[in-house]
Amino acid sequence: MDAYRPPLPGAILFDLDNTLCTFVDAKQAACNAVAQLTGAGSGEELFSYFLRPKYNFEDHAHITDYLRDINAYSEQLAKKAGIVYDEVKLDTIALYPGVEETLDAIKEAGVKIAVVTDAFSSQAEERMHKLGIDSCFPVLVTPDISGQRKPGHASFILAMEQLHVTPSETWVVGDSLRREVVPGLELGLTTVFARYGDWIQIEMPEVKPHHILDQFSDLLNLPGLSHLQIRQK
Repeated sequence: MDAYRPPLPGAILFDLDNTLCTFVDAKQAACNAVAQLTGAGSGEELFSYFLRPKYNFEDHAHITDYLRDINAYSEQLAKKAGIVYDEVKLDTIALYPGVEETLDAIKEAGVKIAVVTDAFSSQAEERMHKLGIDSCFPVLVTPDISGQRKPGHASFILAMEQLHVTPSETWVVGDSLRREVVPGLELGLTTVFARYGDWIQIEMPEVKPHHILDQFSDLLNLPGLSHLQIRQK
């Protein structure tokens, strides 16, 4: 008698930043470049400005506040700093090891995939194009499309509607317990916590994801995907 094989998921919803790609590392490099440009302050200090709830995580207004606080502000410098920040961040961003090969194996098995991110669509599309994965995902859902940021449910629901799948057959993979695992559990999805990308490391012992990854390629060790093989290139 053949051994029981858990069914493939119908679809997997992936977060983008710090799940598929090294976004925080790129952001830190961009902050260092701005500090070097100004000749004052530090990249670490500027990065701390982006952690404030005052503006969106990617808003250049954080840079303006930083320049004012270190007495280096001018309209010309703020504009140049924003350009340098965006260029270095995009140039530095990279896929985690094994992402391309793992996604290829999942897609070849017939599993539908989507990106569900809190980046705005223009930012997400730019990053995915630079990373070479834009053509890999037929569905991209962002807050300017769904009308709601995570941990709200709207983006997840819209992605499932566009993929024509139900919650019971859908997995969600993300680096945030609060923004991916909690709403995934509330919606009845199989939740996969990408612990390798959790740079904030907020303790939430009450939140229990179904699976935990310490590297992206470990996805193919999970029940339902463990029979898939990575094609050698």
